[in-house]
Amino acid sequence: MSSSSSRVPHLTIVAAVAACIMSIGVAVSAQNAKNPEAAKIKNPVKSSPDSIAAGKAAYGKYCKFCHAEDATGNGALAPKDTHPPNLVDATWDHGSTDGEIFTSIKEGIGPKFDMKPMKTKMMDTDIWNVVNYLHSIAKK
Repeated sequence: MSSSSSRVPHLTIVAAVAACIMSIGVAVSAQNAKNPEAAKIKNPVKSSPDSIAAGKAAYGKYCKFCHAEDATGNGALAPKDTHPPNLVDATWDHGSTDGEIFTSIKEGIGPKFDMKPMKTKMMDTDIWNVVNYLHSIAKK
């Protein structure tokens, strides 16, 4: 057998192994997403000082009452017996991708909807700005 013909099966095996590893990676990513459909949504608002400032203002107007000024989740006006999540820690109960955060804010968090949907109060751009703001204050 010539050296070039012996490489073909080897390259085929390498390609098959690479494809398998990539598909496992995609499957693990999908499992880590709390809301796989929302996780696919891309943020159309570039994170910038203006976006972050607008997000901070919107957060102050709509979110701080339950999530607190510092976003740690201990806001004074949170509904009784609820525990709004800490929005600056490393663990996001409802997903940490831009799309998941956007969807959680826009649609609320069920099944009891202690986190009310904001879709009637906030425009999408405002929600994306809040997403950018939250990323800017998150602990790395």
